[in-house]
Amino acid sequence: MSEAVEILTPPSDEIAVLSEETVEAENIVDGGFIVDEATDNILRLHLHDFQGPMEVLLYLIKSQEIDIFDIPIADITDQYLKFLELMEEENLEVAGDYLVIAATLIQIKSKMLIPMEIDEDDEEIEEEDPRMELVEKLIAYRMYRDMAGRLSGLEEERADWFMRNVKPKASDLKSDDEEIMIEATMFDLALAFKGVLRFLQEDKAHTIEMEESSVDERIEYIQTILDMQNDVAWVDLFKSCRHRVEVVCTFLAILEMCRMNTILCHQEGSFSEIRLYRKVIEAVNVA
Repeated sequence: MSEAVEILTPPSDEIAVLSEETVEAENIVDGGFIVDEATDNILRLHLHDFQGPMEVLLYLIKSQEIDIFDIPIADITDQYLKFLELMEEENLEVAGDYLVIAATLIQIKSKMLIPMEIDEDDEEIEEEDPRMELVEKLIAYRMYRDMAGRLSGLEEERADWFMRNVKPKASDLKSDDEEIMIEATMFDLALAFKGVLRFLQEDKAHTIEMEESSVDERIEYIQTILDMQNDVAWVDLFKSCRHRVEVVCTFLAILEMCRMNTILCHQEGSFSEIRLYRKVIEAVNVA
């Protein structure tokens, strides 16, 4: 009984087993494929499933330590076509992708076989390297592939984290009978404004009226309210708006007042109600 021989396939570390008599007449090709050169029969092994034709090209380039900017297109084309001949997968959609790259390689190979044009001074006219477009695609593919691998690693790492999805009670936010407030960020304000716009987008019969409104007017309006009651709920400022222009002007007025540092926007917690407070400026005694 003949002894079994193990053949390691470079891309995936998967192992295929053949008998010794079978291997004697075979030639091992890069990537773990084996071909009987006498009969041209293809022996199918348990090979790595390449994720598309670009992956195959990158593997061929890397395995031979080729400079990606100086690809020997004739050799790579021949090896790639040999790979297609040896493919065990017959999925038409996948095969179509591989054939497109094969056609591209053949086209580049044929262009590089054409002699360069000569000018009047018997000097070769420099032309764009026909390989460059393929090289750029390979570099872009490798970049996205590597980035996808990093993101996948981060996703696996993040899967080991567990967070409590518990909304804190209002009582938990108080200490010594004092309410603990956090400052609302620009993101919080934008998110709250998005909610206002969603409410206004509901289908309602309305009459179009030409009414003017300005940011300065809305700033004055907000200041008047805060002078009377010290604080106001965010949503209440928009309830009095008569049209969309006034809604936008109100939002811009709030942002401008935040920029001028005349109001404070606070909330009890993330996604909770936002309230606007008049900022009190303490007088400084210079005496």
